[in-house]
Parts: sequence; structure tokens; C-alpha cells
Amino acid sequence: MNDKSKERDISNTSTWEELLEKTVNSLSLLYPESARIEGQWITLSASGYDRAEFLKNKDTIASNLAAKNLKRILDRRLEGEPIQYALGSWSFRKLELIVDKRVLIPRPETEVLVEVALLILSQNPKTHTKIICDLGTGSGAIGLSIAQECDDVEVTLVDRSMDALKVASANLAGLGNHAVKARILQSSWFKNFSESMRNSFDLIVSNPPYIARGEDLPPSVLNFEPQEALFAGEKGTEHIESIMASAPQWLVTGGALAIEMAPHQTIEMSETAKSEGYSNIKIHKDLAGKPRIVSCVWEE
Repeated sequence: MNDKSKERDISNTSTWEELLEKTVNSLSLLYPESARIEGQWITLSASGYDRAEFLKNKDTIASNLAAKNLKRILDRRLEGEPIQYALGSWSFRKLELIVDKRVLIPRPETEVLVEVALLILSQNPKTHTKIICDLGTGSGAIGLSIAQECDDVEVTLVDRSMDALKVASANLAGLGNHAVKARILQSSWFKNFSESMRNSFDLIVSNPPYIARGEDLPPSVLNFEPQEALFAGEKGTEHIESIMASAPQWLVTGGALAIEMAPHQTIEMSETAKSEGYSNIKIHKDLAGKPRIVSCVWEE
């Protein structure tokens, strides 16, 4: 057995605490800065315990099945797969979402997009059910968060990828009682929307592809995440512009649009929104203080 194999060898006669330390040691070779926290995530996932239960059972010998599951997750991470995909799920706001290579990994800046959406909805004077559209839903992170955290809403989760919609459907099934607020629609942006949906949405929210072709990305993103959900066209703003141009046909008067984009795109896309006839145009910053989201209102 070579040295690399030894690092990955997880014995099923070890306690959970011993497995944790072996996992951290293995990860430290490639990911020294995050080895401890990732080791904890992997060990907790394999054990099935929450943090409190893990502490109570740290001296328990892990079952053979659990140890093999831990090794499987660890091996995937050591091969360079993002930790979120290796684990198979990831926390997003109040949700625990299934994530795999069919969908983008939910990111903190997108949590801010949900915050913007909730703020817009809180300022909406309508007292009856608000109709929401999550365009390019992927895992369902945005739309399902709105459904879970907001009363009196109906959310349509839209994606052109049937693979992505299978993931969103699985996450919808895990939403419990809130699942009645959401439905799935396969469509490339607004293409498959029915006539009955015209001028019906109080809010359209989207995290579309906004990376320009040829732009450099980390290997962990480029090699694993779905490229059709990452890359737009030569400029990177093609999908944003398309959504801004078409959304008025589907928004109610006074309805809002909120779109995530790259920081360097926000000023230009604010001007595009103005030229399309939107009002109340705002740029919102992400958790790092970078401009990240443009919101606007359709009044005509």
C-alpha cells in the first residue's frame, strides 16, 4: 500500500473521534486551511449524527457501513470534487438541499438575493397570495427558500434542464408542508410559459449564467459544475439582458425583477433596466460588500 492509499485507509474498528482525526489528517495534505471544518462535515455526514449526538457518541465504534460511507465521501474530496458535491447536500439559509453535478452549488451571495426578494415582497401592499417566478432555479435554492420563509406565496421553479429539475423536485419533496406553495416548470426562460401566466407575477427572481466565455474559473468550478449554468455568451450579460427585455410581459403592474450578476456588470445592467422602462432601480451588495444584485420595478 502506497503512502496515498494509507492516508485514505479508514478502519472500521475506529471510534468516531478517531475517524474524525484520520479524516482531518488526510484532508490536511491538500486542504490545510479547511481540513478541520471539512473533516467535521464529512464525519458528521457519514455518522448521521448532529453535532450534539456526535459528541455523545464520539467514543462509539463506527459501523462498517458508516466507515465505508465516510471513505467514499473522503475519496471524492481528495480527488478534487467540491465538498458540497462529495457530501451530496448543502445548507442554504434554512434549507438542507440535495446538490450534485446536475446543479450549481448554492453560494452565500445567492442567499442575499433571497433577502432582496423577501424585502421586495414585504413592501408589496397586496394582501392576497403573491405569485413568484424563480427563473433558472437549479437546485431550487432561491424559490424554495422564498416558499419556506414567506406566507401567502405561490412559487414557480423554472429551468430548461430536466436534470436540474429532478434535483429541484427532490428538494421540493423535502420542503414538507411548504411544498404546496411551489410547482415545477420546464422552460428556457419564458419560452414555455402559457398565455394565462402573462402579467401574473409579482416578482421574478433569477440567478442566470453570467460568466463570459473564456473567463478563468477555478478547476473545482470548471471541472465539476454544469457549464450551461455558468457561462453566458461573449459578454456574460446576454441572459440578463434577455430576461430584462421579456419580463414585463409576465409581471403585473408594479411587479419587481431581481437578478444576481457579477459585480462589474451591475452598473451597465442598471442602465439596461432603465432603457427597458423599469423604475426604482437598485443595486444591492453581497456579504463581501460587492455590488451583486440589481432589482427594478415594472410600472407600465
